[in-house]
Amino acid sequence: MEVWVLGPVEARHDDAVVRFARRQQRLVLGILALQPNRAVPGERLIDLLWGQQPPARARAVLQSRISELRATLAAMPRPDPDVRVDTTATGYVLETPPERIDAHRFEELVARGRAARTDEERRALLRQALALWRGPVLGDSAPTGSHAGFGTSLEAARLTAAEDLLDAELRLDNHYAIADEALRLANEHPTRERFIGHMLLALSRTGRAAEALQAYHSWRGWLRDELGTDPSPEVQATHTSVLQGTSPPVGSTRPSGGNLAAATTRLDGPDRFTVTVPRTLPPDIADFAGRQREVRILRDLLLHRRTGQVAIAAVTGPGGAGKTALAVHVGHAVAAHFPDGQLYVNLRGNDHDEPVEPFEVLGRFLRLLGVDGLAVPGTVEERADLYRSLLSDRSAIVLLDNAASDEQLLPLVPNSATCGVLVTGRSHLGASLGVRPLHVDVMDETDALELLRRVGGPARVADDPAATADLARRCGYLPLALRIVAAKLSAKPHWSVDKVVGLLDDEQERLDRLSHGHLDVRASIALSYEHLRPAARTLLRHLGDFDLPEVSVWLSAALLDCRSDAAEELLEQLLDAQLLQLGTDPDGRTRYRLHDLVRIFARERAAVESPDDELEAARVRGFGTFLRMLDLLLRAINGGDYRTLHGPATRWPVDDRWATAAEAELLDWFDAERSSVVAAVRRAARDGRSATAWDLACAATIPLTTRRQYDDMGVVLEAALTATLRAGDLRGEAATRHRLGVLHGVHRRIDATLEHLQRAAELFEQLGDVHGQALVSSTRGIFEVGRGRPEDAIEHFAAALAGLRTVNDHGEIAQVLRSIGRARMQLGDDDAADSAFESALTVLRKTGGSATGQAQVLFWRGMLWLRQGRHTIAEPLFQEVLALTRVLGDRTGQAQALRGLGICHVQRGDRAAGRAALDDALHLVRRPSLSIVESQVRGTIAQLFDGHEDDPTASSGTSPADGRQRKPSS
Repeated sequence: MEVWVLGPVEARHDDAVVRFARRQQRLVLGILALQPNRAVPGERLIDLLWGQQPPARARAVLQSRISELRATLAAMPRPDPDVRVDTTATGYVLETPPERIDAHRFEELVARGRAARTDEERRALLRQALALWRGPVLGDSAPTGSHAGFGTSLEAARLTAAEDLLDAELRLDNHYAIADEALRLANEHPTRERFIGHMLLALSRTGRAAEALQAYHSWRGWLRDELGTDPSPEVQATHTSVLQGTSPPVGSTRPSGGNLAAATTRLDGPDRFTVTVPRTLPPDIADFAGRQREVRILRDLLLHRRTGQVAIAAVTGPGGAGKTALAVHVGHAVAAHFPDGQLYVNLRGNDHDEPVEPFEVLGRFLRLLGVDGLAVPGTVEERADLYRSLLSDRSAIVLLDNAASDEQLLPLVPNSATCGVLVTGRSHLGASLGVRPLHVDVMDETDALELLRRVGGPARVADDPAATADLARRCGYLPLALRIVAAKLSAKPHWSVDKVVGLLDDEQERLDRLSHGHLDVRASIALSYEHLRPAARTLLRHLGDFDLPEVSVWLSAALLDCRSDAAEELLEQLLDAQLLQLGTDPDGRTRYRLHDLVRIFARERAAVESPDDELEAARVRGFGTFLRMLDLLLRAINGGDYRTLHGPATRWPVDDRWATAAEAELLDWFDAERSSVVAAVRRAARDGRSATAWDLACAATIPLTTRRQYDDMGVVLEAALTATLRAGDLRGEAATRHRLGVLHGVHRRIDATLEHLQRAAELFEQLGDVHGQALVSSTRGIFEVGRGRPEDAIEHFAAALAGLRTVNDHGEIAQVLRSIGRARMQLGDDDAADSAFESALTVLRKTGGSATGQAQVLFWRGMLWLRQGRHTIAEPLFQEVLALTRVLGDRTGQAQALRGLGICHVQRGDRAAGRAALDDALHLVRRPSLSIVESQVRGTIAQLFDGHEDDPTASSGTSPADGRQRKPSS
């Protein structure tokens, strides 16, 4: 038996994957495998499994997990006598020949590579060693919390091996083969200076010296700003040689001082905007089986494309035929041929309620490709044009899953011969695109038996071939049905195949009334469903009823009204039963997804088995957790319970740790949950829950604005407005129209802005809602500042302050005072402007105002002082803004701070430092479509360095962390 730990923990025996029922079993095996033949103390295992929150009887639970692990290993066909888990006086040990562990083989290959006599041999051995890696050490089973760095030494050894490999490749003159690899590694690991040297050499030797120098300049600025240091002499020498057109020996790329301290900021790319390479394909299926003919056909269609034409391949077939699994498998197989990224979207074409519109998909794709939220065009035609322009000189693969029709597909197809498109759907697709689809149906018997063998275990199939063939027939050879019953076999090693056949027979009799097209799939899902614990069945029904694109542990806990650890255990049961799919968010947190057919099944079972009041109560708790989390996020952003109107919808308690979470951490939460928040608003609106819909929508608009996700902002507000109008909910309508006024103001839609704000003001006045009236007056004033009408703005601000002071909304008071300062700047009244900024800072500091609010005020006060030539006192303000916005991950705010610093440097006579700061600002905000902030930075560069006469401090666009668009003042 082999154990793999360089990536997700896996055990393989006789070419079959050993199935473990629990994540903790995999984790225990992985930890022991990292120290083979050496005892790991029980206390250490408990610490790694549960961190600071071990269960009450942790040692007993650990012993249970060890027993389960032993039982799983013993249940294998022909168990391996050389691999076993033993108990010693000091802990637990995995007795195994070391060569059975991939980490040991990696270390051996690396040692041999370093001792090799020739670079050819060294390269081959190091490539072989690095090929063993499939992801981070222990993959998604790795310890979290205080032990999140577990396996760091192995990860560091992997990077050192990659550095040694690039050295060898360059000595062999393989610079063309590794240029892009060197650039990627330099971007991903800016603290490893050897990669920077490799990048400089590889790019310069392939005729890309300008690109290399741009990347080096950006990295050097990052090094100075983040770590306060300069490149090592060796890397500086390499840089000088590139400038002079000479090529130093490869050995000079090795830094003498070792690796720099770890940091999270990534190196900006060398293109005219910040390079973004999306990688959104779902994970490949490790035990993919069969369909070899189809795989070959699709690979050929994608890789052997005709000159001048985009390569398009389409897969059609019935539900459950494995179209998505096949397409994802092929996507991963050809990914290396499309180095500029992989884009994926589920178009939900088989969901008649809400198939995804091309307008929404294009917005998502454009943001993934680096387009700023404000620069995303407003029509589907303009979005398609920009999308195709961005991909015109790139090589990317686009997977459009579950398409409904060619009309849905056409705007999403690039026009570049360097791209590939892979489409799946149930209906006939591709006629409008000149594509003949590959139709997949049920498997043939050979492939079906192979799938059962791989997933269910080869010994089970060999022991009873007749029953196995019968089982495949009763599943209709449908891949989804086969996979589910095979997973059931794997999870129940004491069951015979014949027993599962009998159970499936029973289920089919019960499900005869269901439609013929889904009969086998429903029967197979029902087989797994009926053998779940009651609580797991209840959770699956609630997930289907709530109908979100993906779910988390904390939401599942709310749906069941249980502890998070209990919810996680149930989710793991559903995962083990193949009723959920596993994924991660960008920060590595676990996410669970329901396959479309499982989601439909769960929704049907909920309608039949769960009382309406039980489902309604679960939805109320689910909505309530979203509301509570958004409340916490708004308080962190606003420095308190300010600047927003709350509705009467129920809040539900969440984990106490979120109550003290920082603004940046809560924004990370929102980034991961954004699609679920949008889906929750839509669901509440469909359910007729007007108060919940507008409460959620209005709360979500503030972080959506901060993250510049204006498409989603429009979706939730329009859904909420429809719900409030249908329900006659006047306060909800007023609150929603106020936020719609903000949204239309961002996009400079003057008539729509004024219409929504006027109607909101009338409704709040009718209701006697002083707070609502004040918020509308504040927004109207900000809008007038943006229109260059400061006198009108000040009148609105005066009305706003009167109402806000009545309700003690200190956060909005600070916002209004800041905006008064900007209006006074437009009027040339610098003393009044400075007084307003000082008052805003006083309010924020007295009330514990947020980092976002303080950054905005400090920025504008700094710009005021620069206009007065007071760069000495302005510079510390911009340094503080830069520090605050870096913590928040606000690239726009960082660029504005650097713009201010650039002007400061020039005013004190250091033009080189000024230009460097402005270049760094430009790198932060370069996008495929010119954004307002990029325009401002370019304008400042032109004013300071190209002889323009305009005052570089006069442009008053967006401030840090403020997505509202502004018109430059005259």
